[in-house]
Amino acid sequence: MAHAYHNHLISVPLFADLDESELDAVAAITTELNFSAGTALMNEGAGAHEMVVVVDGTLEVTRAGEHIADIGPGGFAGEMAVLTHARRDATVTAKSDVKALHLDGRAFGDLIQQVPSVAAKMLPIVAARVVENSTNHQH
Repeated sequence: MAHAYHNHLISVPLFADLDESELDAVAAITTELNFSAGTALMNEGAGAHEMVVVVDGTLEVTRAGEHIADIGPGGFAGEMAVLTHARRDATVTAKSDVKALHLDGRAFGDLIQQVPSVAAKMLPIVAARVVENSTNHQH
């Protein structure tokens, strides 16, 4: 089943620079989850230990009750959690029924200790998101 996840992960910008073995390693710690419309996947201010990649459906991102963005197939949320374990800075809710790939932060932490190049290749995308999010905070 991990190979099926590999095909989804390769199309996600966060993982686009990973080589085959790195993608396989990420796919091996990935599980598929389904969420009904209206389900909160992540809550602003809560502890953070996982990220999701949308396979099908749409997620809505809100901060302090304000709509920030919608995330569709190939999009992702919670990437800061798997790298920094920071508290959530937004709430993420299933806007429709959603199929997503789930990456547990602890398993991902173990992976990047074994294969540090994975984190190094993700860092530029995460840094760009931090800049984008800080710009959105200033509105």
